[in-house]
Amino acid sequence: MNLSNLKPAQNLINHLITWGEVTRFELSSIAGAQDWITALEKAGVLHAATPDTWSLSPELYSLLREDSEKAIRTALFQVSEYRGYLISILAEGAASAAKQGFLDEVEKWSGNELLPFLSSINRVLNRIEADGTRIIDQKADQIPSLFASLPERQTCWDSWNQSLLGRTARPQDLFDFVLKRFVPHALPEGAGTHGYAPTLLPIIPLLDADGNSQFINLGPAPWNMRRVRIRSGFALFDEKGNPLSDLGAEESSRTALQDALVNHPFYKAVTHLAIYQYRAKAALTPNFELVLRPGAALSAVELYYETRKIGLLKEWLPLLVQCQECFSARPLNDEQVENMMENLLALEILDQSDDNLLLHQNFQSTLMASRLRTVFRPGKLLQDRMIEAVRTQLHKIQPPEVIA
Repeated sequence: MNLSNLKPAQNLINHLITWGEVTRFELSSIAGAQDWITALEKAGVLHAATPDTWSLSPELYSLLREDSEKAIRTALFQVSEYRGYLISILAEGAASAAKQGFLDEVEKWSGNELLPFLSSINRVLNRIEADGTRIIDQKADQIPSLFASLPERQTCWDSWNQSLLGRTARPQDLFDFVLKRFVPHALPEGAGTHGYAPTLLPIIPLLDADGNSQFINLGPAPWNMRRVRIRSGFALFDEKGNPLSDLGAEESSRTALQDALVNHPFYKAVTHLAIYQYRAKAALTPNFELVLRPGAALSAVELYYETRKIGLLKEWLPLLVQCQECFSARPLNDEQVENMMENLLALEILDQSDDNLLLHQNFQSTLMASRLRTVFRPGKLLQDRMIEAVRTQLHKIQPPEVIA
């Protein structure tokens, strides 16, 4: 495998932090990416969910919260050959600093930035001193030649260094850059103990530039492929691009899209808020309202609870998604929220009436239908969890007597 060509790896990692996983079907459209699957699996970045699907490993779920540049750097820092090279630079830099009498600096690094790497650094030093040679006894100008003999120094990493460290130079001149770029991102945040599956809110292009709905002749794409581990799209096609339902006529496409959308965690959360408001008319239950002020963008939809504004919808969505035993992997931007609301309106799941976004009348009539029974019947349990989550959060930020 040609490790010097980083472009395919960067494109693959960008795909992964957008969708969380990649199918063999999708790999075919990322030139050279197949060559990186083995390297990223070996590095612990990828997990083979099925023979045709790879997802981010749970330990790397934190990449879903990062921007592209940081995610690429963090993922490629896990490649063992390059990681060993960077550890050797840290070891050489610490040894050289100690030899030159910068003991306070070495002590500071050892107790702070380098603390997670001390075992790895000591293993490098032990290899050099295996023949009884003590690094500290060597002259300062001899130390670089000792480290230059290490196997990880035999590969030219200039393209990697330029891309990931922002500098190419001799290893002994890269210590500060490795300390600044590699050390903070080499050990990403773990998946934690919650055990939830991550979910993302993708941009789903169901509307054209003129706002017209595009429901016919849908083809398999990352946003409508069935996902195995990461909930980053909705299921219209399987991992091999085969349709999961009849998409022939516009009406059947609309039905399939509605069913798929309301099963995506973010779309489900908004739909259940609207269902809660619909149910509240005939039941003694707390009421939610989705309010859109005149002239406001769809990203500025406000969430009301019992006639009181409690914030923007996009601020509450991660918590409401978590009620479905998922978690929001990254904050929502305005474009994502606007796209979601546009799709809910275009598919007539929601309807706008004055300042409110309500459950569409046509969609209301389907709530008792067998195809959506999971939304209305067992869905009430989810709605109860959502209301409890909101009340709990409000108790944290407001006095109880204000909420009651």
